[in-house]
Amino acid sequence: MTPRLLALIPLAVGINLALGQLAAATALPLFLDTVGTVLVACLTGLVPAVITGAVSQVVMTVVSGNATWLAFLPVQLAIAAYAALAARYGMFGSTTRAALAGLGLGLAAATLSWPISYLAFGGVTAGGVTVVTTVLTGMGVPLKWAVYAASLSNDLLDKTVTFLLVRAVLAGLPRRAAARFPPVERALGRT
Repeated sequence: MTPRLLALIPLAVGINLALGQLAAATALPLFLDTVGTVLVACLTGLVPAVITGAVSQVVMTVVSGNATWLAFLPVQLAIAAYAALAARYGMFGSTTRAALAGLGLGLAAATLSWPISYLAFGGVTAGGVTVVTTVLTGMGVPLKWAVYAASLSNDLLDKTVTFLLVRAVLAGLPRRAAARFPPVERALGRT
């Protein structure tokens, strides 16, 4: 690993932790805990993104003392793989493409995460998802489907916002800084 990459991964983990804690503390219907992972996928590719995602989940578990975070490690790894693939195909080249790719990731993440949330935790996980699940069950929706609907609605919004945030960062990078990370040109659809 290069020194640049060794510095980038902890920075991205810090982004994941800080934004994830902010979302959790405010009970937003967002997670924002994968922004750093998606950014690393765009800047450097799959393997560093997977490392970023795995380290983020382990550190969040340790820092929070809440094993719930570790249970969602497979989702974080899938997000890293999806983001690397989206970057490879230039899905950050426009706001529309980034939003559509974010929606696709939201669908994939919800499909992977809701069984974990439902089976392992009875639908009680992150603040925003739990709030939506509680509202839906209060309206008579069976727990299984309330958890899926809550996961889907939150993940669609969260991953779209995540991809749009990363798109804004990539588009705002000065050419000189972007040149240090060759995959950025591809992520922005310039090659």
